[in-house]
Amino acid sequence: MLDTPDASRTQEGDKAQPRRRRSQAERTEETRRRAIAAAVRCLSRDVYAATTTIRVAEEAKISRGGMLHHFPTKTDLIVAVAEDVSRRLHEQRKARLMDVPSGIERFRALTGATWETSQGAEEMTLLEIMMASRGDAELAGRLPDVAQRLDDYQYDGTLRIARSAGITTEPLVKAMHTLHQAAMRGLAIELLF
Repeated sequence: MLDTPDASRTQEGDKAQPRRRRSQAERTEETRRRAIAAAVRCLSRDVYAATTTIRVAEEAKISRGGMLHHFPTKTDLIVAVAEDVSRRLHEQRKARLMDVPSGIERFRALTGATWETSQGAEEMTLLEIMMASRGDAELAGRLPDVAQRLDDYQYDGTLRIARSAGITTEPLVKAMHTLHQAAMRGLAIELLF
């Protein structure tokens, strides 16, 4: 008996080979990934106030119970979205910078790489979450930890790139990094208008 109705066929003929059954961990990760992707779409399209766990479950084609199992509250979901989006944005920026020779060229390319990734739905989702934390006390209590981890991780990367360019004054690099992040967020908001 086959595990799935769409089992693949071998080149030798009609013998069907059963597909490997996914582990519980793989199924869990897939459900979480679908929920997070659906939440990004909802936040980008409908804004925070209109993004509910029920709406996200419908968008992700996940049962309400399945959604509540993975994300018991809206805040749990939104924090997971912020973490995932932050990680992906960082990886996108890092990938863009790897194509640039290290040293001063890569240091100069930081602004362009950050700006390129600041114009997409993911950055807008992150901005929407940040703005929403102003009116949601539970989110406001949990989001700073996520933002601080992201900022620390990004600053470490900026510092490494600056050092490879011969810039070793850490307070100067930190000030540049902080100003750079604030400017990019402001410019991304400006894109909305």
